[in-house]
Amino acid sequence: MTTTRFLFIVFALLNILFFAAARGWLDFSSSGSTARGSIELYPERIKILGQTPLPETEQADLQATPAPPPPVPESPPVCLAWSGLSAAQNTKLISLFSAAGIRAVARDIQSATSWRVRIPPLPTREAAEILADNMAALGVEKSTVRIEEAGSNGFSIVFGEAFRTRQSAERYLDTVKAKGVHNASLEARNASERRVEATVSIQKVDSVLEGQPFAKRHKPCSS
Repeated sequence: MTTTRFLFIVFALLNILFFAAARGWLDFSSSGSTARGSIELYPERIKILGQTPLPETEQADLQATPAPPPPVPESPPVCLAWSGLSAAQNTKLISLFSAAGIRAVARDIQSATSWRVRIPPLPTREAAEILADNMAALGVEKSTVRIEEAGSNGFSIVFGEAFRTRQSAERYLDTVKAKGVHNASLEARNASERRVEATVSIQKVDSVLEGQPFAKRHKPCSS
């Protein structure tokens, strides 16, 4: 095919296309309108990449689950003491601390001093009973007199109950002497208690002794 003939064919085709377009036989906008119509008729087909929503169950879990509270800093260790416990509770307390790697010790601490009025020990119980009867004859109430074994020293006569202060014990001693019991005297008695001490933080105590009835029965060792 010669060049002249090829150009003639191209020129003829262009004329045909121009004539068809002029007559409106060709609609170049139809394909675009169809695409736009499909988008408008089916909007659910439109997807935006990178913004996939979470399932409803996961969204509900995220909204219902509160953020965990920030951790509470542990307080510095201090010396704490537990007193007034039974022997079994003291053993349990020491065992729990030892299992947690915390050293705990048991001490006998003087808790209070009481006072009582008594007569020095007599060699036999019979001698003490005779003296008690004689004091009853002097006006001392027999219900306030009791005989106690004083070890190897024999038997002692004690008047009344233990007094918390020396002043109240002295007043009772004056009453007994006024009735003729001149050999009565005061005796101080020191009471002691067993207590368990450990140097530990409050948070550690709550963790190790959780659920124990004596968990909160502690006080500073200095008190």
